[in-house]
Amino acid sequence: MQVSLGGGEGTLGFVVWPTHAGCVNRAGEEPMFKLDYHRGQIFWDKNDRGIILGRATVLVPAGEWCWVIYCYNPYNPSFVTAQKLAHPLILHEPGTIELSEITEAEVTPLKPDPVLHD
Repeated sequence: MQVSLGGGEGTLGFVVWPTHAGCVNRAGEEPMFKLDYHRGQIFWDKNDRGIILGRATVLVPAGEWCWVIYCYNPYNPSFVTAQKLAHPLILHEPGTIELSEITEAEVTPLKPDPVLHD
């Protein structure tokens, strides 16, 4: 994008952070069209130290969940980046996965920490 300000030229750059989080099971599937699955909207806010952190709640069916994905759309079956969980989350019945303190490093396309640690 080119910007002209007062006769000068410059380049304006920006980063669009993902707006939703989802989960992928051991089989590598995100159950997009199951009634008990829904990506969670990421709510971004600054903490008391001025660091931007996100939080989201993902509704998931029973299963073994191994990955968290970050997306720009709640319904489009594509994602920006993914992170493998250090330990799978096993749910014996439908429930929610709460994500908190999501950082910029975790959602940066092609540069995430490869494993989420607890």
